[in-house]
Amino acid sequence: MKNETKFISGQIWKYDNNSGEEDSVLTILKIDRIDNDSIIHVRIDNIKIPIPSTGTYADHIGHLPFSETQLSNSVTEMTGHAKELPSFSEGYMQWKNAFDAGKAGYWKMSVKEALEGICKVATG
Repeated sequence: MKNETKFISGQIWKYDNNSGEEDSVLTILKIDRIDNDSIIHVRIDNIKIPIPSTGTYADHIGHLPFSETQLSNSVTEMTGHAKELPSFSEGYMQWKNAFDAGKAGYWKMSVKEALEGICKVATG
């Protein structure tokens, strides 16, 4: 099992992002260690995700789980540390219950690719 990680809850990172989202950052929320990987839970701010039912856009995603390897390959610079973590327990618990039941996974691609996929699904 992996014991070492460069990630710590509360860290704020810039990452390789999409054009127009250069100010976007992610915050490390929680780290779950599994057999041969770690799942790093993040919040992403300063993005533009379409909300089809309203015709508006979300400016953040409150919880996304990533493979440590892919997250590590995505981040470019740590910019600070959150004084207080944003609320994420509801989204995390929904994911955790589904993950434990074998009905959810975690992103094993870059943050940029994951966000591109989320936008494609949102826009049909």
